Order: sequence, then structure tokens, then C-alpha cells
Amino acid sequence: MTTVTNTNTSTDYWDTALAVIFSLVVGALGGLVLLGTGWLLLNTSVGTTVASALALTEKTPWYFTRSAGTVAYLLLAGSTIWGLLLSTKLIKDTIPAALSLAMHNILSWLAIVLTGLHALALLWDSYYTYTLSDLTIPFIGPYKPGWVGLGIIGFYLMFLTSVSFNFRKQIGQKRWRQLHYATFGVYILATVHGVMAGTDSGNLGMQVLYWASGLIVLFLTNFRLLAGKVGRE
Repeated sequence: MTTVTNTNTSTDYWDTALAVIFSLVVGALGGLVLLGTGWLLLNTSVGTTVASALALTEKTPWYFTRSAGTVAYLLLAGSTIWGLLLSTKLIKDTIPAALSLAMHNILSWLAIVLTGLHALALLWDSYYTYTLSDLTIPFIGPYKPGWVGLGIIGFYLMFLTSVSFNFRKQIGQKRWRQLHYATFGVYILATVHGVMAGTDSGNLGMQVLYWASGLIVLFLTNFRLLAGKVGRE
């Protein structure tokens, strides 16, 4: 019995390591592809021709970062709401647990990827001059550094909580749940970042998105707290 347990534990560690390495490699390759594509478009005659054919202009990175940021927020809000639905067991009897957890994890990683693209696209912005340091170190960027810095911190927390999915057995279920509470901080930081730093935050559609997702998260959080209180009585 001991040998089987050790073998299973070793397998779990390898699966976890491979999942983390795969995630990091995919993210790094995606960033390199974006950086390389941008360099080719800006510094080669072929790139200039392609950019012209695709009607890409100096404003394209700005439009892209805004759209990527909006999609990233939608994915983050969806992941947060889905996680709350899982914790309140409202979908327990309708969707298999494995599928529900996979959906939550996928939404989280997609939010990370889109957030990364949202940030990297700023390297080609023609109005503000961004560097990798500006995008990775909070509170030093050229545009609203305070509010943008909160978004950077939120990104790091989002990455940490997503990676923690692969370490639940090693961390322990109780500690993993405590760590996972940081997802509330991620959602709040992303919302504040979007409202205060987003140039589209004054649009009716974005205001509806912020208010609707916020009210749903608030409702499900209160429902979870009340359901837990009733369950303990």
C-alpha cells in the first residue's frame, strides 16, 4: 500500500510540474509571437506591406488593447461568477464536477492570456511610450500609474490563483481555499483598474458590464455566506 501511495504522489507532482511548465511555455511563446509580429510589421518592408493590406494603422495597437482588455474582463468576471456558482453548489446537480472545475480553470487561463495581450499591445502604442518594465512593475508607467499599477498587481494575483489549481493536493484543500479567496481581490482590482484607467469606462456598455457583473458577484457572495451560515445551524 505504501508503494502505491508514493507512486501516486510522484505522478501527481509530475502532472503538476508538466501543467505549470506547459502554461508558462504557451504564455511565453504567445508573447514572443506578438512581439515578433509587431517588430516585423514596424521594421521591415514586407511588414509595412502586410500592415497596409490589413489596414493596420498607428492606432491599431490602441484599439486592440482596449478590445483585449474588455474581453479579458468578461472572462475574469465569468470565471469569478462560475467559481461562486461552484462554491454555492447551485449547479452541482446539473453539471459534472470535473467539467465544472475544468470550465472554471479554462476561463481563468483565457483571462490571463487576454490580459497579457492587452498589456503587450501597449508596446506599439504611438501616443504613450511603454516598456516591458512599465508593464511588469506596478506604479511606474506613463499613463495613470496608480490605477494601471493596481491592474498589474491583479494580473499577478490572477496568475497565482490559476497556478494554484495544479497544487491543491500539495497545498492542502483548506489552505488552497484560503488562497483562492484572493480571486475576490483580483476581481476588485481589475474592476477598479478598468473603471479608473479604461478610456471606455464612460461608455454605457462598459458601465452596464461593470454594474451587472458586480451585482451578480455581490449577490452570489452573500448567498454563499447565508447558505453557509444556515448549513452550520
